Amino acid sequence: MDIEEISQVLYKEKNQTLKTIPADFYLEAEKYVRKLEEDIKKVDNSRSPEFKMLHDEHERALSDLETIFMKRIGKVITRATIQSNANKPISKDIEKLLPVEKKLYDLVLQEIKAAKTELLGPILYPGSENTAVWPEIVERQIPAGFKGKTDAKMGIPGIAARGETGLVPDKNNINEEYVVVRILKDLPTFTGADGRNYTVSAEEVVVLPQLNATGLIRRNAAKLIVGQEDSGKDSFPGEN
Repeated sequence: MDIEEISQVLYKEKNQTLKTIPADFYLEAEKYVRKLEEDIKKVDNSRSPEFKMLHDEHERALSDLETIFMKRIGKVITRATIQSNANKPISKDIEKLLPVEKKLYDLVLQEIKAAKTELLGPILYPGSENTAVWPEIVERQIPAGFKGKTDAKMGIPGIAARGETGLVPDKNNINEEYVVVRILKDLPTFTGADGRNYTVSAEEVVVLPQLNATGLIRRNAAKLIVGQEDSGKDSFPGEN
């Protein structure tokens, strides 16, 4: 895989049509990104044209991959919404989804149907005994190092409680696909891998989807927080 192949996939995903992508697309993309990172480390002069070229290619690859992911997720949600109408035939597009995307499609479809039953059911079908069946949301214990350390903002269904300045996590629970980071510079509002919009500023401690956090860390826009249970303060990788 190379940057051009990623760019071609991105170009095809720019319209609303769901395209078929190779089953190993993300696996090959990971290998490609890791190879770029190895090549960057081999360049001694960080001001050399070769370093800049590799660095720019690396940044572009990460950005394009995240955009591809979000565009496909948006299409998954759209198709699940359409399919929630019982009169709609199952779209053949579903066959183009990767296994993980299909899992998301099934989950979103189930949630939409449950919400429709709970909210519209009593109006459309008075007296019906149908009850909403919501997908189970598994809550996991927050890693010990994070307990009581931060009021980071986040939004996880069934786990977070809304505060005045955003979504504040229940400090006893956190989804393992989210991580706590410190933002190093002001960033424009962006859509996370969970479909939520995030507005963050420098020096804020926030909880982000792991995919987005990883991208920001690689861009030196955020730093992963490692909580020290007994230190009474947050510590960061590379800091004493």
